[in-house]
Amino acid sequence: MSSDTSENPTGSPTARRRLYIGLAVLGAVLSIVLIVVLAVQVVGGPPVAGPPTSTASASAPPATSGPATPKPSNPATRTPDTLTPTSTPPGQNAAPGVPQPSSCDELYSPAMVEALSGLALNPEWSQDPEAGVSHGTDDTELRAVIDSADHLTCVWGSPYGGSDTGIITTLAWVTPEQSSAVEERLVATGLECFAQSGGVRCVIQTNTLDGAFGESHFLRDGIWLATEYTNAGPLGYTQDMVNNLWATV
Repeated sequence: MSSDTSENPTGSPTARRRLYIGLAVLGAVLSIVLIVVLAVQVVGGPPVAGPPTSTASASAPPATSGPATPKPSNPATRTPDTLTPTSTPPGQNAAPGVPQPSSCDELYSPAMVEALSGLALNPEWSQDPEAGVSHGTDDTELRAVIDSADHLTCVWGSPYGGSDTGIITTLAWVTPEQSSAVEERLVATGLECFAQSGGVRCVIQTNTLDGAFGESHFLRDGIWLATEYTNAGPLGYTQDMVNNLWATV
């Protein structure tokens, strides 16, 4: 059977040309569509992933999921939680003309310091409240007066710790009413009182096989010198303090 070329559209040259032209047009259209699609993806598509941008301040620390670790502060620049008040020197409220020594060193002459050379003035151990050397008397009522008044306590004791030898003197600034009450109490507890150096001196001493112990008190012009001693106390100890206190008044 012979073939009929009119039934095959691709069989003739003309048909083939039409097919090639159609394919070329179709390829051009597809190229245009592809370019448009790519342009849409570039211009209108989602942004390219990159490092996250923060809107927080540059000085703010990054957020963390766990507890923050405290940063140690600089002691040189740290503001203290509380301000420590400056201690007021003793005797600032004394009446005009009343001696106002600011330290124990002002109570004693060089000669008395030399006489007490075996003891130390205010040794470190004596500053501990538990040492029990805070008053120049053993009497509870007199100690209460000292605690209520402005006072300066001086301890002569062993530099190595507590012992059976020492002197405790408390200088207290007292009102006339307190001074009278102190003198009455001293007399009531058995001390012998007499006039001395423009004031009142009260003394008591007990001698035992273990040594001597006692108290010596001096009251004058708003000053009360209360002294308790054990196996110590050079001759003239109280008088030496009186001479130094009123020497320049």
